[in-house]
Amino acid sequence: MPSESIDLIYIDPPFFSGRNYNVIFGDKNEVRSFSDIWEVGMPGYLVWLNARLWEMKRLLKSTGSIYVHLDWHAAHYVKVEMDKIFGAGNFRNEVIWHYSGWNKQLDNHLERRHDSLLFYAKQEKNLFNYPKRPWENKDEYVKKRKQKVHVDEQGQEYVLSDAGGGQRVRRYLEEAMAYGSPLDDVWDIDKINNSDRLERIGYPTQKPEPLLERVIKASSNEGDVVADFFSGGGTTTTVAQRLNRRWVASDQSRIAVAITADRIAKIVEEKIGMLFPVPDFTIEHWGIYEAPKLEQYTAEQFREFVVKAFGGRPESVTEAIHGMRYGVPLYVGAPSRRSRIGRDDVALFARAVYEERRANHGVMLGWNFGPDARKASEILAARENRRIDFVRLNLIRLEDDQFREHVVIKSRDYAPLLSFIQPPEVRVAVRRIKALTYELDVSESVSLNKDGMIANVQWDFKHKPGRFTSTQGYSFLRDKKTGRPLLAAQYAFPKAGEYTIACSVQDDQGGERTVVQTIEVT
Repeated sequence: MPSESIDLIYIDPPFFSGRNYNVIFGDKNEVRSFSDIWEVGMPGYLVWLNARLWEMKRLLKSTGSIYVHLDWHAAHYVKVEMDKIFGAGNFRNEVIWHYSGWNKQLDNHLERRHDSLLFYAKQEKNLFNYPKRPWENKDEYVKKRKQKVHVDEQGQEYVLSDAGGGQRVRRYLEEAMAYGSPLDDVWDIDKINNSDRLERIGYPTQKPEPLLERVIKASSNEGDVVADFFSGGGTTTTVAQRLNRRWVASDQSRIAVAITADRIAKIVEEKIGMLFPVPDFTIEHWGIYEAPKLEQYTAEQFREFVVKAFGGRPESVTEAIHGMRYGVPLYVGAPSRRSRIGRDDVALFARAVYEERRANHGVMLGWNFGPDARKASEILAARENRRIDFVRLNLIRLEDDQFREHVVIKSRDYAPLLSFIQPPEVRVAVRRIKALTYELDVSESVSLNKDGMIANVQWDFKHKPGRFTSTQGYSFLRDKKTGRPLLAAQYAFPKAGEYTIACSVQDDQGGERTVVQTIEVT
């Protein structure tokens, strides 16, 4: 990402509180990453986090801010590190998020009932909109401010405020209440209640939207870019979308990404309705290059991608030479897999190589080469003693041993990082329980990835073509006793008729598939 491109970063990284606590979604990527963080205790955790904080500092604009959400386990250690990275002078606040809960009498310590948000600016001057809490009513204002209410000649209520130097000035009550009460660094915001069906997803570390709303409003304006690089269930992006901010989010878990996309789609639908596909965001998976997407590139974009992948330097000196590699001119065919490099292409490239570059060797890269192209190359080699090599772009399955070896041979350290993932095989069984009520079961579905298991199922009972948005309460279903994913769900349809339903299934290796089907409800 480009430097100084983000206005506000909020992250809620894994707390230094134990491996099992931090693995939420059960993805292989989560388990692999978090299993190493605590191997050498706090020093290892700080090294892991610092590498990311340095990169986040690069991304922040000069007026930008960062909030790092932690608890009592590591907040004081991380503050020392952030003083080094961002500068002690750029520390703004340790915001205490205080939340309610059941009081317990403990044997040797008080109940722990708060988290810390370490708030730093990148430089001396940072954007800041002072957060205020609106007064609920006149009685609350008068009681808290301990001010007597007066009435002027026109019947308007006012209070007398201290203006300094013994001076008292009128302040009309309506204006005073609209101003609100400036907040301090202790924020009393309740956690998400278990009965909150609208906001609650179902995992224990989900943060409430009012908390993120306060952070985003305080340190960004409409149209600014907000980033969350540990997005989890997507609370930051959901609030940013609703507050008209642009945003960037990432997570290691495919399940987390699916849940985040689902929440954002709901917010977009609230704004623009359900007539059109959701246009506001895209999902990209790092390190996966899919041929259908490459075909959508322009010729220039495709040439640049192929030349770089081949280890060359993109160049557009002439129409026929698209790059150089170790002094050898390169030519790249069209993006379509149905395209074919022919005799005329070889002749054009050969002329550019021999006459313009005075070279004896060139390389052409493409999906397919026609027989006339190969014959033209052979004639050139025989008559002119000059060589044109053909490199065919191969489609190799990601799980293929040939692809794994191609990557690992460059560096053995890459081996544990390689994940060649296939989508699961999804089978949906539908059973009528009673009038309008049905059970939908995907327990016969299987992961096609080695050692894979189905990890999450999302259900959309009002599916529209081209979009998936889960029905409220059907995005992260878990057994309350075991914590395992529920593979069957019951749903009561509002009336009889034909319904298009969809389910999105993710396995613990990162595989995902969405299936759509129509059922007749009676």
